[in-house]
Amino acid sequence: MYTPRFHPSPRVYKLLEEIARIREQLRSSLIKVPWVPSLVKDALARAAWGSTAIEGCTLSLEAVKGLLEGKDMEGYPDRHIRMARNYLNALSWIQKREKEKTLLEKDVLRLHSIISNHAIDEGPIGEYRKVPVRAGLHVCPDWKKVPELTHALLAWLNGPAAELPAVFSSAILHLRFAEIHPFRDGNGRVARALATWQLYRMGFDTLHVFALDEVLLENRTLYIKNLQRVQVEGADMGDWLEFMAEAVLETLERVQGRIQALGKLGKKPLSLTPRQETLLKVLRERGALGIRDIARSLKVTAPGAHYALKPLLKQGIVKKLGSHKTTRYALP
Repeated sequence: MYTPRFHPSPRVYKLLEEIARIREQLRSSLIKVPWVPSLVKDALARAAWGSTAIEGCTLSLEAVKGLLEGKDMEGYPDRHIRMARNYLNALSWIQKREKEKTLLEKDVLRLHSIISNHAIDEGPIGEYRKVPVRAGLHVCPDWKKVPELTHALLAWLNGPAAELPAVFSSAILHLRFAEIHPFRDGNGRVARALATWQLYRMGFDTLHVFALDEVLLENRTLYIKNLQRVQVEGADMGDWLEFMAEAVLETLERVQGRIQALGKLGKKPLSLTPRQETLLKVLRERGALGIRDIARSLKVTAPGAHYALKPLLKQGIVKKLGSHKTTRYALP
Protein backbone atom coordinates (compact mmCIF):
# COMPACT_ATOMS: atom_id res chain seq x y z
CA MET A 1 0.00 0.00 0.00
CA TYR A 2 1.16 3.52 -0.76
CA THR A 3 2.11 5.49 2.36
CA PRO A 4 2.60 9.22 1.89
CA ARG A 5 5.17 10.87 4.13
CA PHE A 6 5.00 14.58 4.79
CA HIS A 7 5.82 17.19 7.42
CA PRO A 8 3.33 20.05 7.10
CA SER A 9 4.40 23.45 8.34
CA PRO A 10 2.50 25.17 11.18
CA ARG A 11 1.12 27.56 8.57
CA VAL A 12 -0.75 24.70 6.88
CA TYR A 13 -2.82 24.18 10.01
CA LYS A 14 -3.61 27.89 10.13
CA LEU A 15 -4.79 27.62 6.54
CA LEU A 16 -6.96 24.63 7.43
CA GLU A 17 -8.54 26.62 10.25
CA GLU A 18 -9.32 29.50 7.91
CA ILE A 19 -10.67 27.08 5.29
CA ALA A 20 -12.97 25.52 7.90
CA ARG A 21 -14.18 28.94 9.03
CA ILE A 22 -15.04 30.19 5.53
CA ARG A 23 -16.51 26.83 4.54
CA GLU A 24 -18.91 27.02 7.49
CA GLN A 25 -19.86 30.56 6.53
CA LEU A 26 -20.55 29.39 2.97
CA ARG A 27 -22.74 26.55 4.17
CA SER A 28 -24.82 29.00 6.17
CA SER A 29 -24.96 31.55 3.34
CA LEU A 30 -26.00 29.08 0.67
CA ILE A 31 -29.15 28.19 2.58
CA LYS A 32 -30.34 31.75 1.94
CA VAL A 33 -29.17 32.10 -1.68
CA PRO A 34 -31.82 31.36 -4.33
CA TRP A 35 -29.21 31.08 -7.08
CA VAL A 36 -27.38 27.92 -6.06
CA PRO A 37 -28.07 26.26 -9.47
CA SER A 38 -26.45 29.27 -11.11
CA LEU A 39 -23.42 28.95 -8.83
CA VAL A 40 -23.13 25.23 -9.63
CA LYS A 41 -23.13 25.86 -13.39
CA ASP A 42 -20.64 28.67 -12.95
CA ALA A 43 -18.32 26.41 -10.95
CA LEU A 44 -18.57 23.62 -13.53
CA ALA A 45 -17.59 25.99 -16.32
CA ARG A 46 -14.73 27.52 -14.34
CA ALA A 47 -13.36 24.09 -13.40
CA ALA A 48 -13.48 22.84 -17.00
CA TRP A 49 -12.00 26.07 -18.30
CA GLY A 50 -9.19 26.06 -15.73
CA SER A 51 -8.18 22.42 -16.06
CA THR A 52 -8.18 22.35 -19.86
CA ALA A 53 -6.51 25.75 -20.23
CA ILE A 54 -3.61 24.42 -18.14
CA GLU A 55 -3.16 21.87 -20.95
CA GLY A 56 -3.35 24.47 -23.73
CA CYS A 57 -7.07 24.65 -24.49
CA THR A 58 -7.81 28.09 -26.00
CA LEU A 59 -11.52 28.37 -25.19
CA SER A 60 -12.43 31.39 -23.08
CA LEU A 61 -14.46 31.06 -19.90
CA GLU A 62 -17.50 32.46 -21.72
CA ALA A 63 -17.05 29.89 -24.49
CA VAL A 64 -16.98 27.04 -21.96
CA LYS A 65 -20.12 28.44 -20.35
CA GLY A 66 -21.68 28.41 -23.82
CA LEU A 67 -20.82 24.72 -24.21
CA LEU A 68 -22.46 24.03 -20.87
CA GLU A 69 -25.61 25.70 -22.16
CA GLY A 70 -25.59 23.53 -25.29
CA LYS A 71 -24.38 26.21 -27.68
CA ASP A 72 -22.19 25.46 -30.69
CA MET A 73 -18.78 27.07 -30.57
CA GLU A 74 -17.13 28.51 -33.67
CA GLY A 75 -13.66 29.90 -34.18
CA TYR A 76 -11.90 27.40 -31.91
CA PRO A 77 -9.98 24.23 -32.86
CA ASP A 78 -12.24 21.17 -32.78
CA ARG A 79 -9.85 19.38 -30.45
CA HIS A 80 -9.98 22.23 -27.94
CA ILE A 81 -13.76 22.24 -28.01
CA ARG A 82 -13.68 18.51 -27.37
CA MET A 83 -11.26 18.98 -24.45
CA ALA A 84 -13.63 21.39 -22.70
CA ARG A 85 -16.77 19.41 -23.47
CA ASN A 86 -15.17 16.18 -22.26
CA TYR A 87 -14.14 17.77 -18.99
CA LEU A 88 -17.65 19.07 -18.42
CA ASN A 89 -18.93 15.55 -19.04
CA ALA A 90 -16.34 14.12 -16.65
CA LEU A 91 -17.39 16.50 -13.87
CA SER A 92 -21.05 15.61 -14.40
CA TRP A 93 -20.15 11.92 -14.28
CA ILE A 94 -18.24 12.46 -11.03
CA GLN A 95 -21.07 14.42 -9.43
CA LYS A 96 -23.45 11.51 -10.00
CA ARG A 97 -20.99 9.29 -8.13
CA GLU A 98 -19.96 11.70 -5.39
CA LYS A 99 -21.05 9.38 -2.60
CA GLU A 100 -19.03 6.38 -3.80
CA LYS A 101 -17.27 4.97 -0.74
CA THR A 102 -14.73 3.09 -2.80
CA LEU A 103 -12.91 4.39 -5.86
CA LEU A 104 -11.96 1.48 -8.14
CA GLU A 105 -9.47 1.00 -10.94
CA LYS A 106 -12.33 0.76 -13.45
CA ASP A 107 -13.48 4.22 -12.31
CA VAL A 108 -10.07 5.71 -13.05
CA LEU A 109 -9.97 4.08 -16.49
CA ARG A 110 -13.51 5.25 -17.24
CA LEU A 111 -12.68 8.79 -16.18
CA HIS A 112 -9.69 8.80 -18.52
CA SER A 113 -11.91 7.57 -21.36
CA ILE A 114 -14.40 10.40 -20.84
CA ILE A 115 -11.72 13.08 -20.58
CA SER A 116 -9.54 11.82 -23.43
CA ASN A 117 -12.02 10.90 -26.16
CA HIS A 118 -10.67 12.68 -29.29
CA ALA A 119 -8.91 15.13 -26.98
CA ILE A 120 -5.38 13.79 -26.42
CA ASP A 121 -2.27 13.76 -28.60
CA GLU A 122 -1.38 10.13 -27.98
CA GLY A 123 -3.52 7.12 -27.09
CA PRO A 124 -4.82 4.72 -26.15
CA ILE A 125 -7.70 5.95 -24.00
CA GLY A 126 -8.97 4.13 -20.93
CA GLU A 127 -5.84 1.97 -20.83
CA TYR A 128 -2.53 2.21 -19.01
CA ARG A 129 0.49 3.32 -20.99
CA LYS A 130 2.97 0.75 -22.24
CA VAL A 131 5.81 3.12 -23.03
CA PRO A 132 8.22 5.22 -20.93
CA VAL A 133 7.18 8.85 -20.55
CA ARG A 134 8.37 12.11 -19.03
CA ALA A 135 6.29 14.93 -17.55
CA GLY A 136 8.47 17.99 -17.92
CA LEU A 137 11.60 17.21 -15.90
CA HIS A 138 9.96 14.26 -14.14
CA VAL A 139 10.93 10.80 -15.38
CA CYS A 140 7.81 8.74 -14.69
CA PRO A 141 7.92 5.20 -13.27
CA ASP A 142 8.48 2.21 -15.55
CA TRP A 143 5.25 1.45 -17.39
CA LYS A 144 5.34 -2.15 -16.12
CA LYS A 145 4.92 -0.84 -12.56
CA VAL A 146 1.93 1.40 -13.36
CA PRO A 147 -0.84 -1.10 -12.47
CA GLU A 148 0.84 -2.01 -9.18
CA LEU A 149 1.47 1.62 -8.24
CA THR A 150 -2.07 2.65 -9.13
CA HIS A 151 -3.56 -0.22 -7.09
CA ALA A 152 -1.41 0.82 -4.12
CA LEU A 153 -2.60 4.43 -4.43
CA LEU A 154 -6.25 3.36 -4.56
CA ALA A 155 -5.78 1.07 -1.56
CA TRP A 156 -4.48 4.04 0.42
CA LEU A 157 -7.27 6.30 -0.88
CA ASN A 158 -10.00 3.81 0.10
CA GLY A 159 -8.47 3.20 3.52
CA PRO A 160 -6.04 5.38 5.52
CA ALA A 161 -6.77 8.52 3.48
CA ALA A 162 -10.13 8.84 5.22
CA GLU A 163 -8.30 9.77 8.43
CA LEU A 164 -6.78 12.88 6.85
CA PRO A 165 -8.41 16.27 6.22
CA ALA A 166 -10.13 16.30 2.82
CA VAL A 167 -7.77 19.03 1.61
CA PHE A 168 -4.80 16.77 2.39
CA SER A 169 -6.14 13.54 0.88
CA SER A 170 -7.27 15.35 -2.27
CA ALA A 171 -3.90 17.07 -2.71
CA ILE A 172 -1.93 13.85 -2.09
CA LEU A 173 -4.08 11.93 -4.58
CA HIS A 174 -3.51 14.70 -7.12
CA LEU A 175 0.27 14.66 -6.63
CA ARG A 176 0.77 10.90 -6.53
CA PHE A 177 -1.41 10.24 -9.57
CA ALA A 178 0.52 12.84 -11.58
CA GLU A 179 3.74 11.25 -10.33
CA ILE A 180 2.73 7.76 -11.49
CA HIS A 181 1.44 9.16 -14.81
CA PRO A 182 -0.57 6.02 -15.63
CA PHE A 183 -1.57 7.10 -19.14
CA ARG A 184 0.22 8.17 -22.28
CA ASP A 185 -1.60 11.53 -22.25
CA GLY A 186 -4.35 13.28 -20.29
CA ASN A 187 -2.85 12.59 -16.85
CA GLY A 188 -3.05 16.17 -15.61
CA ARG A 189 -6.76 16.49 -16.36
CA VAL A 190 -7.49 13.12 -14.75
CA ALA A 191 -5.41 14.01 -11.67
CA ARG A 192 -7.34 17.26 -11.17
CA ALA A 193 -10.69 15.54 -11.76
CA LEU A 194 -9.81 12.84 -9.21
CA ALA A 195 -8.79 15.51 -6.69
CA THR A 196 -12.19 17.17 -7.16
CA TRP A 197 -13.93 13.81 -6.82
CA GLN A 198 -12.13 13.18 -3.54
CA LEU A 199 -13.38 16.50 -2.17
CA TYR A 200 -16.91 15.48 -3.19
CA ARG A 201 -16.53 12.03 -1.62
CA MET A 202 -15.33 13.55 1.64
CA GLY A 203 -18.31 15.90 1.77
CA PHE A 204 -16.12 18.98 1.41
CA ASP A 205 -18.06 20.58 -1.47
CA THR A 206 -21.52 19.06 -1.12
CA LEU A 207 -23.20 21.63 -3.40
CA HIS A 208 -20.43 21.70 -6.04
CA VAL A 209 -20.04 25.46 -6.04
CA PHE A 210 -16.30 26.01 -6.19
CA ALA A 211 -13.70 25.49 -8.89
CA LEU A 212 -10.17 24.83 -7.68
CA ASP A 213 -8.82 24.40 -11.22
CA GLU A 214 -9.49 28.06 -11.99
CA VAL A 215 -7.07 29.11 -9.23
CA LEU A 216 -4.49 26.54 -10.36
CA LEU A 217 -4.64 27.98 -13.88
CA GLU A 218 -4.01 31.50 -12.62
CA ASN A 219 -1.02 30.18 -10.66
CA ARG A 220 0.11 27.71 -13.32
CA THR A 221 3.83 28.38 -12.97
CA LEU A 222 3.76 27.91 -9.20
CA TYR A 223 1.49 24.88 -9.59
CA ILE A 224 3.92 23.09 -11.91
CA LYS A 225 6.92 24.19 -9.85
CA ASN A 226 5.43 22.75 -6.67
CA LEU A 227 4.60 19.47 -8.41
CA GLN A 228 8.13 19.14 -9.75
CA ARG A 229 9.77 20.09 -6.44
CA VAL A 230 8.39 16.84 -5.03
CA GLN A 231 8.64 14.72 -8.17
CA VAL A 232 12.06 15.82 -9.37
CA GLU A 233 13.87 17.34 -6.39
CA GLY A 234 12.46 15.00 -3.76
CA ALA A 235 11.23 17.87 -1.60
CA ASP A 236 8.97 17.18 1.36
CA MET A 237 5.32 16.90 0.43
CA GLY A 238 4.46 19.45 3.11
CA ASP A 239 5.19 22.35 0.74
CA TRP A 240 2.78 20.87 -1.81
CA LEU A 241 0.07 20.58 0.85
CA GLU A 242 0.63 24.22 1.83
CA PHE A 243 0.35 25.35 -1.79
CA MET A 244 -2.86 23.39 -2.34
CA ALA A 245 -4.35 24.60 0.95
CA GLU A 246 -3.70 28.18 -0.18
CA ALA A 247 -5.41 27.42 -3.51
CA VAL A 248 -8.44 25.92 -1.74
CA LEU A 249 -8.69 28.95 0.55
CA GLU A 250 -8.51 31.33 -2.42
CA THR A 251 -11.22 29.30 -4.17
CA LEU A 252 -13.53 29.47 -1.16
CA GLU A 253 -12.97 33.21 -0.81
CA ARG A 254 -13.99 33.67 -4.44
CA VAL A 255 -17.17 31.70 -3.91
CA GLN A 256 -17.87 33.85 -0.88
CA GLY A 257 -17.45 36.94 -3.06
CA ARG A 258 -19.86 35.58 -5.65
CA ILE A 259 -22.44 34.84 -3.00
CA GLN A 260 -22.08 38.34 -1.58
CA ALA A 261 -22.57 39.73 -5.07
CA LEU A 262 -25.63 37.59 -5.65
CA GLY A 263 -27.09 38.79 -2.38
CA LYS A 264 -27.08 42.35 -3.74
CA LEU A 265 -28.88 41.46 -6.96
CA GLY A 266 -32.50 41.61 -7.85
CA LYS A 267 -34.13 38.74 -9.68
CA LYS A 268 -31.36 38.11 -12.19
CA PRO A 269 -27.98 36.65 -11.11
CA LEU A 270 -24.77 38.10 -12.49
CA SER A 271 -21.91 35.81 -13.52
CA LEU A 272 -18.75 37.62 -12.46
CA THR A 273 -15.66 37.53 -14.64
CA PRO A 274 -12.28 36.87 -12.99
CA ARG A 275 -11.42 40.54 -13.55
CA GLN A 276 -14.60 41.68 -11.81
CA GLU A 277 -13.88 39.35 -8.90
CA THR A 278 -10.43 40.89 -8.58
CA LEU A 279 -12.01 44.33 -8.68
CA LEU A 280 -14.44 43.49 -5.86
CA LYS A 281 -11.60 42.05 -3.81
CA VAL A 282 -9.52 45.21 -4.29
CA LEU A 283 -12.44 47.42 -3.27
CA ARG A 284 -13.06 45.28 -0.18
CA GLU A 285 -9.41 45.55 0.84
CA ARG A 286 -8.65 49.16 -0.10
CA GLY A 287 -11.98 50.98 0.05
CA ALA A 288 -13.10 53.62 -2.45
CA LEU A 289 -10.79 54.07 -5.45
CA GLY A 290 -10.59 56.27 -8.52
CA ILE A 291 -10.60 54.84 -12.01
CA ARG A 292 -6.82 55.15 -12.43
CA ASP A 293 -6.14 53.17 -9.25
CA ILE A 294 -8.65 50.54 -10.33
CA ALA A 295 -7.03 50.29 -13.76
CA ARG A 296 -3.60 49.83 -12.19
CA SER A 297 -4.92 47.14 -9.84
CA LEU A 298 -6.52 45.24 -12.72
CA LYS A 299 -3.55 45.90 -15.05
CA VAL A 300 -5.85 47.32 -17.73
CA THR A 301 -6.49 50.69 -19.34
CA ALA A 302 -8.99 53.16 -17.92
CA PRO A 303 -11.59 52.17 -20.57
CA GLY A 304 -10.98 48.52 -19.60
CA ALA A 305 -11.64 49.37 -15.96
CA HIS A 306 -14.85 51.19 -16.91
CA TYR A 307 -15.93 48.13 -18.91
CA ALA A 308 -15.48 45.88 -15.84
CA LEU A 309 -17.29 48.38 -13.63
CA LYS A 310 -20.34 48.98 -15.83
CA PRO A 311 -22.40 45.83 -15.01
CA LEU A 312 -21.43 46.07 -11.34
CA LEU A 313 -22.70 49.64 -11.18
CA LYS A 314 -25.89 48.69 -13.01
CA GLN A 315 -26.65 45.93 -10.51
CA GLY A 316 -25.81 48.09 -7.51
CA ILE A 317 -22.87 45.91 -6.46
CA VAL A 318 -20.55 48.91 -6.73
CA LYS A 319 -21.58 52.52 -6.11
CA LYS A 320 -20.26 55.71 -7.62
CA LEU A 321 -19.10 58.50 -5.31
CA GLY A 322 -18.53 62.13 -6.31
CA SER A 323 -18.49 63.41 -9.87
CA HIS A 324 -16.13 64.32 -12.69
CA LYS A 325 -12.47 64.33 -11.62
CA THR A 326 -13.28 63.36 -8.02
CA THR A 327 -15.28 60.24 -8.96
CA ARG A 328 -14.48 57.17 -6.89
CA TYR A 329 -15.99 53.70 -6.75
CA ALA A 330 -16.76 51.66 -3.64
CA LEU A 331 -18.79 48.77 -2.32
CA PRO A 332 -22.14 49.86 -0.80
